[in-house]
Amino acid sequence: MKKVLLAVIALALTTAVYYTASADDNTANTGIDYHYVSADMPKLTGIAFVAGEGGHIALINLATMKSPVSIQNDRITITNSGSEMEGKIAGMSFEKIKRGGGIHASAIVGDKLYVGLLDGRMVVHNLKTGMNSEPVQIGQKICDVMKGPDNSLYLEDMADGHIYQWNYKKAKLVDDIPVGAAVCGIQWVHNNKVAYVADMPTGTIYVLDWTTKKVVKKITDPQMTFIHQIHLRPHTNQLWVSAPNEYDPGLKPPTHKSQLVVIDTDSNKVVDHIVLPEHRYPHDVAFTQDGKWVLIPARTYQDDSRLMVMNADSHKVVADVSACGSCHEANGIVVKMAEGHPNLCGITVGWGMKHKPIGG
Repeated sequence: MKKVLLAVIALALTTAVYYTASADDNTANTGIDYHYVSADMPKLTGIAFVAGEGGHIALINLATMKSPVSIQNDRITITNSGSEMEGKIAGMSFEKIKRGGGIHASAIVGDKLYVGLLDGRMVVHNLKTGMNSEPVQIGQKICDVMKGPDNSLYLEDMADGHIYQWNYKKAKLVDDIPVGAAVCGIQWVHNNKVAYVADMPTGTIYVLDWTTKKVVKKITDPQMTFIHQIHLRPHTNQLWVSAPNEYDPGLKPPTHKSQLVVIDTDSNKVVDHIVLPEHRYPHDVAFTQDGKWVLIPARTYQDDSRLMVMNADSHKVVADVSACGSCHEANGIVVKMAEGHPNLCGITVGWGMKHKPIGG
């Protein structure tokens, strides 16, 4: 058993052999029901890249929706494990940092995956070669990485509440924008004249004049007590906020349901609360290009994290598959960090991307 675990660790430290899962690699029978897909599941083509505190990115082929089982083919290893609740959040010191690893989000630009780490660095993963760049220090604790309306990536920091602007063509940090306490997502609307920024521990959505980079309005709601990444639903004026509400205001024990909160960006009013099933705590959302379906990476705070697919109009969940437990079970991996909870975070999707070998 010890030799098996050592082999698993050694493989985890290597780069991925493939950048997407093969259907043939998802046939392991673990005896556990990790895979629910209803007849209403739409036909999708693409790869979901879901970042996790374990330091790697889970890969789910949307054409098959089969849960990852191969540590070689179904994930990309970026760094060692870590936890978002270690170190600083909103300038406050939490548990002492023991690992200094973990990742929280990524963004695809061309054939490169820009990955934000929980120690404030960024790694660029080449999807063709499977190689990682040397880490670059950006901030303190990266929560999200978003491609902006220019030749920039915007990295939101949950330690200092700043947004860091990175020009990916020049590989250069060009701006540092202070916004809130622990920001975790950004979206642009109204011809990129306005930006919405999520502040995790305060449950606040800041509205910024993007010309001046100044806050002009704050949106709050009693059902947003602890929030994460945000996204605009395509072809609508709806901003969807992942609100797992793991804490009440002041980081007190939670009393509010885990949900998605929808904001109308014309009126800046909350127009809907979508309560999720028990033990599903959303940390991000990703919409299909037509805006009809939404992919939701959700923690269970048990022995798994899940990827859900929901009808954006009816709010019916049509798929709910393992993104962590299936692979851990198949390979005898025991999670020892975060009280044994494998925690996933942000999602980015390579639409149309299919399985092929590195360099193929």
